[in-house]
Amino acid sequence: MTPAEVQRILESLRKGIPPDGYVRQFTVGRKPEIDQLTAKLSRGNSGALLLKANYGSGKTHLLRFIRETALQEGFAVSYIALDARSAVRFNRMDQIFAATAKHVEVPSASEKGPSVIFGAILKALTTPCDDVERKQCLDKLSNGGKWDHSDALKSPALFIALRAWITASMHGKADRQLTKEAEDWICAPWSYCSQRRWLYQRFVSGLRAYFRDSRPEWQFYQPATGVFDFRGGDYRQSWDALADLDRLAQFAGFKGLILLVDEFEDVIYNLKRINYQEAAFWNLFRLFDGWFPGLSFYAVTPGFVEKCKRRLFEKGKYDYDYTRFEELPAFEMSPLDVSDLEDLAMRIMDAHGVAYNWEPDFVMKRSQLKSLVGRVASVPVQDRARQTIIEVVKSLDRMLETVA
Repeated sequence: MTPAEVQRILESLRKGIPPDGYVRQFTVGRKPEIDQLTAKLSRGNSGALLLKANYGSGKTHLLRFIRETALQEGFAVSYIALDARSAVRFNRMDQIFAATAKHVEVPSASEKGPSVIFGAILKALTTPCDDVERKQCLDKLSNGGKWDHSDALKSPALFIALRAWITASMHGKADRQLTKEAEDWICAPWSYCSQRRWLYQRFVSGLRAYFRDSRPEWQFYQPATGVFDFRGGDYRQSWDALADLDRLAQFAGFKGLILLVDEFEDVIYNLKRINYQEAAFWNLFRLFDGWFPGLSFYAVTPGFVEKCKRRLFEKGKYDYDYTRFEELPAFEMSPLDVSDLEDLAMRIMDAHGVAYNWEPDFVMKRSQLKSLVGRVASVPVQDRARQTIIEVVKSLDRMLETVA
């Protein structure tokens, strides 16, 4: 890394957060947990896991570590947060699917969104492939390049969006506007509930010169057919489309799609109505039951299960199957100790020296660094790691000014 790159890293560390792409370099301690998670990613099996840790104890950092490692291992990844800013409610599977599509990213790409998956599919379709099984999957996806239907995808809406995006990209039809419209629809399908005719005209009839869709026009307008409907049938198409994103990631040559959900306890505190909370809990159970075929991780506190059960009991849900919460596979993270924070401080010191071309270890003795870390770690705050990062960088900045 160049000094300029390291300076950019330090700008992020001054806020107490390692920047994307460098999370692993500033991950310390918890070796058994890290090894288990890395092995889980290497196996690439499907499954879901609750990541338990107290507030400020590194849940978000660990999710970012998984994201970075998964991209390095060749997965597509989608990282979403259930907080007030994201406007994503877990009782609404159309919102969960849309957020997943909006935030999906793939290795070696700087952008996020449906276009990175659609673009990878286009590249796979136009690049000679020696993998017979993968070629067969791509043939099923587009019916041998005819694009009149798909034998691989369960969601008709996602197939229509993909087909329109591929067609516009390959033939220059309606240039960038059509591809953007297809992406916008997938990322906010609830905004198009009253625009079925427009969707049909833009993504089906307007492109008939390039494929033949045998379905009569009226089927696209009827809610019962579910062609454009992401909410009907208990959000059936949203579930199908979420699973299809994993299939598309594999067809494009990635190992699959990994879903990371931060601030998951939002389902308790920010969903005010108990029926919304119940719906969110059932969606969680379904994800753990394999309705999404990829890997998924959910950051919660150690008391999450008891909080959920207590909330239901307080609302008179006495016949609820509470054992479902107990059966959720969980992974509890150990807290960072002082030696881990000292290791983190040493890594920050090394980065500071590279960034500003000086040798901070000649000015700040190891005993001073340990004293600084010990002082920060002794304060009873939840976010000790972040506070340690901030205070170490501040001290190094002051020393550099003195030396200069």
